Amino acid sequence: MTGTGPRLRTAAAVAGVALLLALPVGGQETEAPRSLLPPDAEAAPATPAIDPAVAPTGDVAPLLPVFAPPGAATEDSPDAFGTAAASGGDISVAGPLREGGVGGGYGLQTFGGSNGRLLIGLMQRMNAPVASRWAHILLRRALLSQSAAPDGVNPADWVAARASLLIRMGEIDGAKLLVDAVPVDRFSPALYRVAGYAAYAAADIGAVCPLAETGAALTRDPIWQLSIAMCSAMQGDDLTAAQVFDELRSDNRVDAFDIRLGERVATLAGGGGRATNIAWDEAPVLTPYRWGVATAAGVPVPADKLATLGPARFGWLVRAAPVGADIRSVALRPAAVIGVLSGDDLVSAVAAAAAGQGDDAIAGTPAGRLRRAFAAASAADRLTALRAIWGTGNDGVSRYAALIESAPAVLRIAPSDAASNDVASMIAALLAVGAEPAAGRWRVVAQNGSSAAKAQAWALLAVSAGGVAIDRAAFKTWRSDAGPDATPHRAALLLAGLTGLDRARGSDWDTLRGELLPETANSWTRAIDVAAAAGRTGEVIVLAATALQGSWRDVPPAHLRHLVAALSRVGRGHEARMIVAEAVTRG
Repeated sequence: MTGTGPRLRTAAAVAGVALLLALPVGGQETEAPRSLLPPDAEAAPATPAIDPAVAPTGDVAPLLPVFAPPGAATEDSPDAFGTAAASGGDISVAGPLREGGVGGGYGLQTFGGSNGRLLIGLMQRMNAPVASRWAHILLRRALLSQSAAPDGVNPADWVAARASLLIRMGEIDGAKLLVDAVPVDRFSPALYRVAGYAAYAAADIGAVCPLAETGAALTRDPIWQLSIAMCSAMQGDDLTAAQVFDELRSDNRVDAFDIRLGERVATLAGGGGRATNIAWDEAPVLTPYRWGVATAAGVPVPADKLATLGPARFGWLVRAAPVGADIRSVALRPAAVIGVLSGDDLVSAVAAAAAGQGDDAIAGTPAGRLRRAFAAASAADRLTALRAIWGTGNDGVSRYAALIESAPAVLRIAPSDAASNDVASMIAALLAVGAEPAAGRWRVVAQNGSSAAKAQAWALLAVSAGGVAIDRAAFKTWRSDAGPDATPHRAALLLAGLTGLDRARGSDWDTLRGELLPETANSWTRAIDVAAAAGRTGEVIVLAATALQGSWRDVPPAHLRHLVAALSRVGRGHEARMIVAEAVTRG
């Protein structure tokens, strides 16, 4: 590989950029939120020049997305049948999602005009997955869009930054798509590192093998020597495998636990009986290497160790081929809440567990409830099954997961007064998967529900395309009638969303805004406002995601207002509305 020096200098410069986010501060309903950007962020140059020495050229392999197509043309999952054209002989344009169509990308200029060093700094510091499922969907599409690299960054490092964030979001398929599309001779050191992590996160040791020798030459990271040993055994070279393992053990640069894991793979590949028992109490931290090698080698990873990977693990668990069905089934709902799985993905996976079994055999199981919600003989029985699904949620995450799981079945039910007291759950389920028109058809039914159901439905319809009257009186009625749903924080989020969507108009809202949504301006609000005014879609999406780190209770309403307005301004109005509907449901 040539040009290593300039690329290393570029990577160091990117790492040293001081344009990084701090985490949002929760509980700020009555206090103006501090900026998410450091003081010097606004001083960064808008379009730094590209150094020709770090802008490699070469062919890009065709990209084929491997996601399932979205259901009901609602959620923005990548199109499984889309293809991306080669990018003109260089890697300055990369990404599997072409512009146009359901689940398509945002265009070649998704990140055009943005400061690439600023974006990489923000992305490196982002605590993913973010609070919002819909912000995750937006961010995934932006990162996977077939688009040109922003100004001031090595295109290979830009691919690395995108893939690294996708891994931390739990989007292993997307990360591998990006990495695999770049010819190995165009890799930068950063891309080598991320490619290794992506392969291990996918429990795909074979994908590491073509990278291992060069990776070891570029860095002293012992992961590459471990990879060389395992790959040698997989290729039938038992002597090299044994020699490398012995060298790693003798120089004390590698944890003995990691060597034993590698030897387990070598043993399975026919490299001799050197592997010993794996004692997980010797590994306090679960790294991508340990997860990937153990999973590929069939070594069960204890649940408490899996938890150390954070919420992104749910995306890893549902996508890694060697994972057992029992572990995958537990991860399905959390993965859907994160945004890794669509509603149809979730339903298909739940249904697959009961394939070929009769109703009696699956009675009382998730698959049984789902089958009745889809196929019970009467509408009343289907509604009963839906209530049973919603009743399985005992916390905020599982309740939202139940809504996502039920949405494809809800789409098959005609609005009826028989469901008037369940209308808020019907609408929330539909909006969880982005089915705005279908949700709007429940507006008339909502008028006949209980006062609580009517109020809850109003809030959801008010922030989507529901066609309800929006005024201060209706908002006050919601606060009085919605019960536990109308917490002070949720009320502030709802008002922020209505304001950002330009639906809380007029001076009669000023008193409420003074109470719940004090004016604020800081470097983050200015940055997202300026990016939106300039039409920098990708930058707006990244900045929006930075404001949605942590949980929904950590999201400052003032930030929600700005990000909703910014997303709407760059043409992402549907997603902006879905984020607000999610805030009303989960905030």
